[in-house]
Amino acid sequence: MLSLLGAGAAHAFEGGVSPFPVGSTGEYVAGIPPIPGLFVLEQLHYTSSSGLYDNEGNKRPIPFKMGTFSATTRLLAAYPTTVLGARLYSQLVIPAVSLHTEVAGHSERHNGVANITVSPAVLRWNVSEHSYAVAGLDLALSNGSYNPNRPSVSTGYTSIQPVLGFRHTDPNGLDIGVINRLLINRENSTTHYRSGRGYVGEVTAGWNSGPWKMGVVGSYLNQFSDDQQGGNTIHGNRARSFALGPSVAYNAGKFSVSLNYQRGVYATNTTKNNILGVGIAVPLWIMQ
Repeated sequence: MLSLLGAGAAHAFEGGVSPFPVGSTGEYVAGIPPIPGLFVLEQLHYTSSSGLYDNEGNKRPIPFKMGTFSATTRLLAAYPTTVLGARLYSQLVIPAVSLHTEVAGHSERHNGVANITVSPAVLRWNVSEHSYAVAGLDLALSNGSYNPNRPSVSTGYTSIQPVLGFRHTDPNGLDIGVINRLLINRENSTTHYRSGRGYVGEVTAGWNSGPWKMGVVGSYLNQFSDDQQGGNTIHGNRARSFALGPSVAYNAGKFSVSLNYQRGVYATNTTKNNILGVGIAVPLWIMQ
């Protein structure tokens, strides 16, 4: 997460950036294990951009470069109980970010913890032998290294994010998953800026052959309501973006590892990001 305040561009979301790091899920779309225990997913991302884009998708005439490195720890607890016929989970996401920006020759670097996300309840329903659906609620908290006067690695407001997903994974065949997320943003109490509501969709698709999977990953952002500043609506500055790229994953049984790259294809009122991601998933404890 980052803020581009002071970059000289019109806002879409506060600072021009989604309160959810679009494209960060990668291969792990709706990736929920079917057994009780405690699991950890460590994800490393490098994100780069070299432009700010206007409401028509054209690159603004502002010299701009951005690069971020993030290390995100996701802890997932799977409980030996069911609710509404579904297995119950909860999740804690802790992202550490190093952000470097360069705007019109002015360079800054900032490090810190981005917004911590808590998922009090996530439900997983089995649909068939190889398919399941998931639903939950993510709370991206207004914590972290936020400063309204400079580029920051966190936003200054809480975002409530209902999530609904589906995954079909045949160990020797088709593997496809999609996750849908709403962004319902609270007002930033420091700046009195309220970012508009948005939708994020992420997808993974490929083919499993033994322990290997080859495929693609993609991400889409659409802000569907306007921002507000001090109660006044800001029209015509809604953020949209789309990215797509290849992925490869290896499941070793006791752990799994993935590598993916998403190239920014389209953006309006935000940055067009290229994302390189590596993920390692390991069970810390499995309930027998």
